[in-house]
Amino acid sequence: MLFFPRFYLNVGLGAMLLWGGHTLPALGQPQPLATHAARQEQLRREQQRLQPQPYDLRRYPLTPTWETHWRRLLWATALRQPQQPYVVQALRSIVARAQTPQPTPTETRIITQALQVSNLYLRQQPTTHRQLQASLQRVVQTSPHAGWVALALHTLIRSGRLTPAQSAHLLTQTRQRFPDPPDLLAVVLQDLEQPPVPLPPLAELLAWQAQPGQMQLYVFCQPNRWRPCTLIVKDNRGEFYREGGQLWSRQLLLQSVYGLDWPFTYGQTPQGLQRVAGVIASRAGELFRAYGQFPLVRLFLPLETPEFFPGEALTLAAYRDHLPPSWRDYPPLYQSYHAGRLGRGLLRIHGTGEAPELFVRPPEGQHPWNPALGCLTALEQYTPQGELQQGDMAAILRVLHRASGGTWSGYLLVVELPEEVATTDVTSWLPPYLPAAQGTP
Repeated sequence: MLFFPRFYLNVGLGAMLLWGGHTLPALGQPQPLATHAARQEQLRREQQRLQPQPYDLRRYPLTPTWETHWRRLLWATALRQPQQPYVVQALRSIVARAQTPQPTPTETRIITQALQVSNLYLRQQPTTHRQLQASLQRVVQTSPHAGWVALALHTLIRSGRLTPAQSAHLLTQTRQRFPDPPDLLAVVLQDLEQPPVPLPPLAELLAWQAQPGQMQLYVFCQPNRWRPCTLIVKDNRGEFYREGGQLWSRQLLLQSVYGLDWPFTYGQTPQGLQRVAGVIASRAGELFRAYGQFPLVRLFLPLETPEFFPGEALTLAAYRDHLPPSWRDYPPLYQSYHAGRLGRGLLRIHGTGEAPELFVRPPEGQHPWNPALGCLTALEQYTPQGELQQGDMAAILRVLHRASGGTWSGYLLVVELPEEVATTDVTSWLPPYLPAAQGTP
């Protein structure tokens, strides 16, 4: 889910449901916002926001009058990650207000976004900004708001800056402060305290379908979500989709713009099951930058829709029963269930009209796939004249339509594979785990 500050309201607002008769955009159709000139102008505007004066809280207090100012500024900060001291000082000053007993709705939204940006700085640049680390530690130790404590705690422990003893101390301290933690904090504590578990048999996972007669998508990722994941498809007859005798695949990026993990709004795509349920039209104008020129594949997390398993009430036990037997005690596959229970939703598979250089990236993110706000993004590249050079959504939509029997219905499973599973060369590592069936030619 990638939005631009208007502000992150509802991806489905005004969207039109589409089915098998939808006509895809013509390849090479010029897109004015994808030209080199338009992209340079956008980059210039975002950079222009990052001057010292806009970060001055005395000039721009956290009031409704200046909410749009701060939301746009923090978004630009996340995109460009400026390193000037006045930026970090502004983040620290806003984060310090997490101690406020009763923040206003405007303060709540701005403080939350400042914590999200702070997560990005600490996770993506682990050797800098020790002052931010101290600010987040104060949030964990003294803020009365469990949601902000959860975000600060998760950032600190996952940043790799703390020793095991320091992490254990913060976890103990948090449980003492919140002996009966609310939902988000309870899920975060469980996630942080979960010891590593061995990966169950991949062969069983690949021989399984969440619902017989339904298309099954698999997305295999590495723990570092800046590395593109691999999408493969099993059709509604239970056969892997192939073209030219080769297993069909495309790469998707499942990384969050803010670098947030799965429990949080705008965090990376959770592992586990999601329901595939149709496509929706891409939006014109500025939202082309967020979604590209192709339709979006609509996904539902568990509990986001009452029809996750049609005709069946969705409980944790029902969700468990739809997993392969040897995977039912594998905690990561329950991330999507808990994310849906916490209220996350509106995830999509989509392209993007943004220039890759808009996003400051770590070394492993130096590729043309763009991060989003929870969604799975496909490669979409343009020439300097704004003509489509490569648009993977066209192939993804074509294959999903065929594999689902024209219904656009099925399930998607996201799984992170440990380093010992050598996921090199996209799909060349998969054949030893695949069933003997040859699949759709």
